[in-house]
Amino acid sequence: MTSSSNPEFYNSLENFKSLSIWNIQKELQEVLPKEGNWDDNIITERKVLFLNLNNGKLISNALVTDIKGNVSDELNFNAKEYEYLKIRLEESNNSWLKSRYAHILWKKTKHKKFAESALENYSKIINEIKAEESREFTILISAILYISKTTKLDIEKVREFITELLKEMPIWIKGEILAQALHHNIIEKSELTQIANSLETYVELKNPVSYSMNQNNLNTFLHLYRKIRKSPEEIYSLFAKNEDLILEQHPNDEDFIKITYLGNKAMYLKQAKELVEYDKAMCEYNRLKTKVKLNKISIPLNDESAQKFNEYLNLKTKYLLQLSTEEILSYFSINEDILVDSEVIKKTVEGRIKNSLMYLFSTTTFDINTNFKVLSDKEKVDKQFLQSYIIAHNIQCYPLFLKVFTQGIISGKLNYYKVFSFLEAHSWYGQKTKRSISANEIDENSSWLSLLAPGLHNLFAQHELSVLLNTNRVNNFILSIDSLTLKFEGAMRDFIKLSGGNTSKDHKGEIKEQLLEELLENEIIQKYFSKKDIELFKMTFTSRGKNIRNNVAHCFMEYSDYSLQVASLIFLCILRLGKYTLE
Repeated sequence: MTSSSNPEFYNSLENFKSLSIWNIQKELQEVLPKEGNWDDNIITERKVLFLNLNNGKLISNALVTDIKGNVSDELNFNAKEYEYLKIRLEESNNSWLKSRYAHILWKKTKHKKFAESALENYSKIINEIKAEESREFTILISAILYISKTTKLDIEKVREFITELLKEMPIWIKGEILAQALHHNIIEKSELTQIANSLETYVELKNPVSYSMNQNNLNTFLHLYRKIRKSPEEIYSLFAKNEDLILEQHPNDEDFIKITYLGNKAMYLKQAKELVEYDKAMCEYNRLKTKVKLNKISIPLNDESAQKFNEYLNLKTKYLLQLSTEEILSYFSINEDILVDSEVIKKTVEGRIKNSLMYLFSTTTFDINTNFKVLSDKEKVDKQFLQSYIIAHNIQCYPLFLKVFTQGIISGKLNYYKVFSFLEAHSWYGQKTKRSISANEIDENSSWLSLLAPGLHNLFAQHELSVLLNTNRVNNFILSIDSLTLKFEGAMRDFIKLSGGNTSKDHKGEIKEQLLEELLENEIIQKYFSKKDIELFKMTFTSRGKNIRNNVAHCFMEYSDYSLQVASLIFLCILRLGKYTLE
């Protein structure tokens, strides 16, 4: 007998009451080594318990890589252990253990007698499952389906068994059984068609706690409908009705959950081709956009930290204002230390996100138009990166930039005329270049500074009013932000051309100009600007960040969005894009 050396351990193994691997591990008798040596058979049993069923396959609980770097889920039993498992399969009276032993032996030998034994014992376990361990039911079903499909054993019997289960089992579990049956492709098309006709028996539209179950079951039916090539419109109609379970719990117009689920409902109605109801839902959605309230969280520095931060700003500002105007502007144009290191931010965010609860919960964001989006895992990381980047920029760069320019205006070191003169003498903006074959005499006498000047003048005029006169309480930066934002893209395109680069692309057989995101990936930009510069440009103007270029171009910005902070950020980008002169 294999159990003679450790009868207590084997008794606990044979007599465990649970089917959950976690509970089994708790119930097992602890074992100490005999005369300083471990029993090899006990180690084998531990390895058996270290396996999990995943879509019917018995795989290792921890995947490892081989010498070539390939991920492996091999069971890693040796010849002696396989012989031991054959003996255990004969002498054990525990159906759960026998199903494992047989499954392992079948996977190794491909012998049908072990597959038959595994199927027999998995079927016995299903009849013994307790209500509190119902989760194990579909896991065992997956093993039966997988082995039967792979070996062609008892397919008709298994098919009939699954069909009966789908008729008899409660709604909360039969959706999972159907999902497994579809995954293993074991049900014939004629039976799938009959199941499709029972769609409404897989949803409960009167019980709010059934929302998630309904979602899962309806997604399974989408898979089913694709298999039988049936239009999914009625499924999307039920998806829309399922959203009402949440909407009924959130009647307050200011609740962001209401607008989120109403938006989901509208999208489902459109896919269901219920266009009249879709239009009604979208009208209500747009009404709620003016009602919903999204609270802001502010975490100020404590008194000691704020004092130290202000001391640093004052010392740094005092030092910079002792420099000449050209040196001040050059500092912000060229110095890398003031910019955020995106690589450091990225590593920090990835580590923080993967170890946080954000992966366990859905995350919903709202754009500038109060339209919502449920983020994927990658988008969660991107969103957290953007937020962390903005926080770092608002600590590392913006306060110093704003304080120097504010104090510079008071001291007379900085104004529109001095900034214009600096750009004219020390940047490529002030150099006259022939930019197109259609240029006339007026164009030949102009430069990029001619196009930037109106926006720059308005920016400094508004800021000077605020600083010197203290009368313009709400700064009007609309003209400067709109103008400089759109000019930035054009200036970057011309910089690439004037540097010998290409800004054209083939788009469906038609030659077109590269868009802003493509310009930022252009080899000329990559060559002449640092990663910090490019990340600043992306964070400011593209959908990877504040998306100011898109929001300005499509008039998405409200009056309050035209802030000094946004205007200063754009001006910083203009300075850094103009850091070169051309030969």
